[in-house]
Amino acid sequence: MDENRTTTPDDSQDHDPDTSSRIGAVDEAMLDEFLNSAFALPSDVEALDEDFDSPDEGTGSDQDNGLADDVDPLALPAGIGSAPAYRPGRSPVPSLPLKPMNLNLLSALEASLYWRDLDAWVTWLRRDYGLSVTVIPPLWHRHAELRWELSALHTAWLSAFDPKSSASAPITWHRELVEAQVRLADWVSHSGTGLTEDRPTPVTLWPGETGFGSQATWDSEAVRPRAFSDRAADFEAWVAQDIAARRAVEDQVRSETRRPVPGSTTSLRTGSGRS
Repeated sequence: MDENRTTTPDDSQDHDPDTSSRIGAVDEAMLDEFLNSAFALPSDVEALDEDFDSPDEGTGSDQDNGLADDVDPLALPAGIGSAPAYRPGRSPVPSLPLKPMNLNLLSALEASLYWRDLDAWVTWLRRDYGLSVTVIPPLWHRHAELRWELSALHTAWLSAFDPKSSASAPITWHRELVEAQVRLADWVSHSGTGLTEDRPTPVTLWPGETGFGSQATWDSEAVRPRAFSDRAADFEAWVAQDIAARRAVEDQVRSETRRPVPGSTTSLRTGSGRS
């Protein structure tokens, strides 16, 4: 699917203007909700990016603070889970409650921001707490069960260390961290992902599902481990694939929404004075 597809004059005549406005309203509302729930990460995480070059304060230069016209807002910078020009800390809006992140419902734009914040936080977590590779492996991002667990732990951490939380919230979070480590270690052991090799989490097929009864259903060795040497590069590749998949779904939804309802095209055009 062409990500750079533009709307032609013919396209604008083939769909209901009210429908387009509703689509735009939904997209803006989704983006506003995400940005209002932005993540405030610890200074430790910001310190991980030693090559960060911030624009000089007080210069008032639009070139330093803005994006060029040819810059893709979803472009993925490179780095240790973030680019030299990317700072993971953003101040949340105090009036809005912190909400759990449903990873299945992230838009492409939300995912391009969220995965980087989560990765920066996970890097801080494993370093500050000395968590071993059997708890958080390098390619945790390629395992859905690890993504969900770490995302939930991250959200709980943000809530526990919020200035408005109770004084006992941090110790409660540390109890949750201990429990989460047990689950993480169990899932890492199940998949077999490690320090220099990664193997997809095996999923047992049920009767009636495609492939049931084949060797791959019962033999975990049928899924061979894949060696890797650059964790940051693998993360970049995975995030790019994830965003591309979400973009494809969004494009499909937009296409389906713009498609005229059978039997309604004639009446719409008649009512608008079209022949």
